[in-house]
Amino acid sequence: MLKIKRKIAAVLMIGIMFAFSGCDNSSKYVCKSGNRVEAWQKDLDYLKEELPKKHKNLFFKLSKEQFNSEIEGLKQSLNKMNDDQIQMGINKIMTSIGDGHTGTNISSEKMFPLDLYWFNDGIYVINTTEEYSQIKYKKLVKINDKPIEEVIKSVSQIISHDNEQGIKSQIGYYIAMPSVLHGLNIIENMDSCKFTFEDSSGKASDINLKPLSFSTVFSAVIDKGKEGEKTPLYMKNQDKAYWYEYLKDSKTVYFSYNKCSEMQEKSFKQFSKELMDVINKEDVQKLVIDLRNNGGGISTILNDFIKEISKSKLNQNGKLYVITGRKTFSSAVLNVIDLKKNTKAIFVGEPTSGKPNHYGEVKKFKLPNSGLTIKYSTKHFNNYDKDDSEFVPDKEITPSIKDYVNNVDPVMDYIIRNSNFAVKK
Repeated sequence: MLKIKRKIAAVLMIGIMFAFSGCDNSSKYVCKSGNRVEAWQKDLDYLKEELPKKHKNLFFKLSKEQFNSEIEGLKQSLNKMNDDQIQMGINKIMTSIGDGHTGTNISSEKMFPLDLYWFNDGIYVINTTEEYSQIKYKKLVKINDKPIEEVIKSVSQIISHDNEQGIKSQIGYYIAMPSVLHGLNIIENMDSCKFTFEDSSGKASDINLKPLSFSTVFSAVIDKGKEGEKTPLYMKNQDKAYWYEYLKDSKTVYFSYNKCSEMQEKSFKQFSKELMDVINKEDVQKLVIDLRNNGGGISTILNDFIKEISKSKLNQNGKLYVITGRKTFSSAVLNVIDLKKNTKAIFVGEPTSGKPNHYGEVKKFKLPNSGLTIKYSTKHFNNYDKDDSEFVPDKEITPSIKDYVNNVDPVMDYIIRNSNFAVKK
């Protein structure tokens, strides 16, 4: 649904398929030592030694003793595990650290042709290939006869996150990865899997899905998006870091801030000037700043704009709105906090997946044998007086599958229809 698929793919899924191939017939990886288990042991020892030295404060939640114990426990089980299970074991350890910025890059050579989204009443298929068109907009209820609740519980253990929103924002990708489901013992056969779906009347049906190459699923399913004149604003122009549109009927400027980064074709300083010119010249009664798709970047890019808007005619109750969501993470959360501190904005949408006070500024290193990429935080941001696990908007609104199918944005509808002032037309 929230189609920042390119950057999510770059961060989460683009697949250097982690290493080890050729050690024995059961392994798809290359191990320098010639012994698969020994190679994994050395990687785990390297992780145990290096991550505490590199992370800003690795043991803020998980104790050093627990961390070491989990690694040693995994090492003792290597002989009984396949490579996918070992990778998921490492991910469980990284998730237990409790830092949404610290984890591994999970990737997969193949994916089931599913674009899944967790709406307010369950996980639904929002896109698939033509071959499986009959499951589009249906609710996922089982995988390999395992109830979706059990699948969610299992998959959540390998997703680095700050809060439940972080799980909701990512879980659709991982559910579609055969290697993840295999590593978590949800499926045994990665060439085909039975999925069970329910239609709007509650009628269940089974379908066997076959995985396709990652690139095929990404281009034909995940990155496809919705098209047409009625497509909601937040689904448009997802390839742009920032853009705006003046909605004359409601005298509202909609400013979409999708990524905290500069665009080559137009600097944010130039863009901001154009945006403020419209606000000052037109009969603008409301400004909406939409950060629900923003996963972060460089937080300082928005600083001057926030200062300017705080002095503008729109910094009044009922005239300035900020939209947050489950994709709002990292530097975007810092921008949200600045807007909260320095303006009279009303916040609408979903809670953020990022903590207001959080570890971040990510660096990476690779495990020597597997090549598995480890991401870790090098800085702690402490800019908010409440140490909450998420930023909760003033008005919480979570979309439904019905909203999605009918091209309805309940958040913008609320903002347009429920202002604290009367718009004269």
